[in-house]
Amino acid sequence: MTVSILLTSCATIVNQPYKYVTVHTTESSSIIFDNDTIKTLDNKAHLKVKRQRKPLEFIVFTDSLTKPVTVDEENSIMYWANLYLFYGLGMLVDMKNPKRWSYPDKVWINPGEKYGYSRFGQANNKGELYLHLSVPLINRFLMKPKNEGTKSGIGVGIASIGLDYYHSKNQFIHFGFSTLWGGTKFSNYDSIIGTGWFSDCNIRVRESMSSDYFSLSNNHKLGQFSVGYGLSFAQNRWLYREFIRTIFFGLPADIERIEKKEYALGFVFPAYFQFGEYFNLGLVYRPTFFRVNATNKFAYEHLISLDFAWKIRLKK
Repeated sequence: MTVSILLTSCATIVNQPYKYVTVHTTESSSIIFDNDTIKTLDNKAHLKVKRQRKPLEFIVFTDSLTKPVTVDEENSIMYWANLYLFYGLGMLVDMKNPKRWSYPDKVWINPGEKYGYSRFGQANNKGELYLHLSVPLINRFLMKPKNEGTKSGIGVGIASIGLDYYHSKNQFIHFGFSTLWGGTKFSNYDSIIGTGWFSDCNIRVRESMSSDYFSLSNNHKLGQFSVGYGLSFAQNRWLYREFIRTIFFGLPADIERIEKKEYALGFVFPAYFQFGEYFNLGLVYRPTFFRVNATNKFAYEHLISLDFAWKIRLKK
């Protein structure tokens, strides 16, 4: 029993005894930490901090200013993961383990300000590369398939993946691929009584929309906010299905199926709010105007997504 509880303690198993903290400063500075003096490079320095139930303390100084900084310790993500993965049992082991504790990945310091630090700021991120993973929580589609009029729908998922590269201070290029689904719309439902295999059947008519697209955008990081603008290339799909679902078998059999695909060029306008070290909640507006393979080349269509994103730094 003791061994099984030990194996469920996330922080004890996963966390390393030390944590790296990046200190960003608004000007060239030196940092006194753990009896060492570290000079900033591109206005940032990396500290190797021992995990413990104790605030992180260091001193930032320039030619004219000296500023002591205290960063409070906090429970690590892996400590809280015990609640979801093992019904909290791992907390019994992690509770007194110093690996339970953590510090922010980044802190921003303005030596000219008398007090405090910020977890978000106007940092010099030039050269950094991030993996962008996201789940579109809600998608709102507006499409105009050939000879079908205007179609609209709301759905969830599926996923997006991309890379963010900071080409200058607080500006990054995002290149990504997204595949999204717009909800199913049941426009008809009829009960029929037949004979033989199709006795007591249901006929349904269903419409659905989805889109796969590549995007390339330039984005500005403004504290906890980022806003961007760029280009997109999309494949939009509209699907109409009329099918029978038998009660006996429970499997659908298509009576009629119409699928229309179009390739479209347009823009993309992402906007995100960062909370925590890794997570972002945003709104992505992707209008398209030019359809490559359609007879009627110009038509306004759009996709609006409420997006939950996780960004992982790959290169400092």
